[in-house]
Amino acid sequence: MELLTDLDSIARRPRALAMGTFDGVHIGHREVIARAVAGARGHDLAAAVLTFDRHPLSVVDPGHQPRLLTPLKVKAELIAELGVDELIVLEFDDELARLDAVGFCRRVLAQVLHARLVVVGENFTFAAGGRGTAATLAGCGRSLGFETIVIPLIAAGGRPISSSRLRDLLEAGALGQAREILGRPPRAVGVVVHGFKRGQRLGFPTANIEAETGTMFPGRGVYAARLLVAGGWYRAAVNVGHNPTFVHHGDETGVIHIEAFLLDFDDDIYGAEVHVDFVAKIRDEAAFEYVDDLVAQMRSDIDAIRALSDAAFDEVGLGA
Repeated sequence: MELLTDLDSIARRPRALAMGTFDGVHIGHREVIARAVAGARGHDLAAAVLTFDRHPLSVVDPGHQPRLLTPLKVKAELIAELGVDELIVLEFDDELARLDAVGFCRRVLAQVLHARLVVVGENFTFAAGGRGTAATLAGCGRSLGFETIVIPLIAAGGRPISSSRLRDLLEAGALGQAREILGRPPRAVGVVVHGFKRGQRLGFPTANIEAETGTMFPGRGVYAARLLVAGGWYRAAVNVGHNPTFVHHGDETGVIHIEAFLLDFDDDIYGAEVHVDFVAKIRDEAAFEYVDDLVAQMRSDIDAIRALSDAAFDEVGLGA
């Protein structure tokens, strides 16, 4: 897959486009992209995904900007798995935000990208004020020479799936439902940094992970995870929270820590980028009166994670 960010130098060739923010790249997004890929293959077109370098709300309404499910790098990795020829990333700036629907369709879709097919989800909006809808897009297509396909919303658990619903599920630690909607475990990406080294003193050295600012990951608790570092996958026990055993009541702040204990691993990975895929929630975060009780619970958590059977482990060679 080719990553394209400069519209001025993009090749002028006919394309089938899947268009959207695609935050999370959930199964609804994948259906939109799959239809564009199928349309491209049937009509000798380039299969492309058109998205943005940031969430549009970060420009048009910063106070309501959501935390991202997938930073751009992760979104690109996930889209690359879907048979796409090109990922076209538009810089979402004030100029683009002011462009009306007809202007966007004419200048971007028709004149620059030579769209012949554009696929969007049923709830897709675009252009100034979000006033462009799927129906608007279809009308533009009829006059500018591209076909529009609108994909109905996909339901899971009796409710339409959406990125906002995913955020609620992750905050609640409802990994089963989140995985059903994503079609994969939710992922956090970050860099291993120095922490308080409490885990090391307790006999469980942990990797303290600094996630990208503004990204979303599961709510407070202890999770079974698969962790990718330096090209290798490992089972991990991951704590997301405030370390309540080691703070005084009332001292908790808004800072959430992600700490991972990698099973069967003993290398120095400070400064390394890691991918953490959350597989299952083991328990809620808890405060322990005595450190020995915490250590006993950590041993129990690790035993449970080592014995856990899950297809997500099998996929990367970590079967129990």
